[in-house]
Amino acid sequence: MARQQPDTRVHGVIAALDELRRQAVRRARVHLKMPQGNAIVLAVLRSRAHRLLSGSAIELRYVGRRSGRQYVLPVQYASAGDHLVVWPQHWQRATWWRNFRTPQPATVRLTGRPHEGVARVVDPGDPQWHAARQTYAMRWPRMAPHVTGPLVLISLRP
Repeated sequence: MARQQPDTRVHGVIAALDELRRQAVRRARVHLKMPQGNAIVLAVLRSRAHRLLSGSAIELRYVGRRSGRQYVLPVQYASAGDHLVVWPQHWQRATWWRNFRTPQPATVRLTGRPHEGVARVVDPGDPQWHAARQTYAMRWPRMAPHVTGPLVLISLRP
C-alpha cells in the first residue's frame, strides 16, 4: 500500500473544511432570511434616510388584479406635476405593470410620505405615450434610447 503524500492529505482536509463552511453559510442564509435588493431599497425609502433615494425611486403599493394580494416594490420614476411616469424596465419579462391595464388605485411613498393615486398603462399607440416618454427621457436621459413599450402613468390625488 502506497503512502499518500503529506501535501495531498492537507489539501483534502482543506477541501473538506471549505465544503463544511459552504454548507454552514447556506444553512445560515435559509434561517436568517437576510434582506436583499428590493427589501433594502424599500427600507431606505421608509426610513428617515429616504432622501438618499427619494429623488429617483418610489415605493409602489397596489393590489393584484387576480390574486387580491397587496404588492410593494420600488420603482424608478419621473415626475410631471401631479403625475408620475414609471417605465417597467424589462417589461417583456416583468408582469407587475399588467395590473394597471385598467386603471387601478395605487399608493406611492414619495419623499417619505404616502400619496394615493390611480395608475394606468399607457401603450405606445396611446396619444399620451409620447408626452409620458418625454417626461421620463428628460429625467433619465441615459435611459431615453431604451424606453420602449408600455409606461405606467400614476395620477396623484390632491
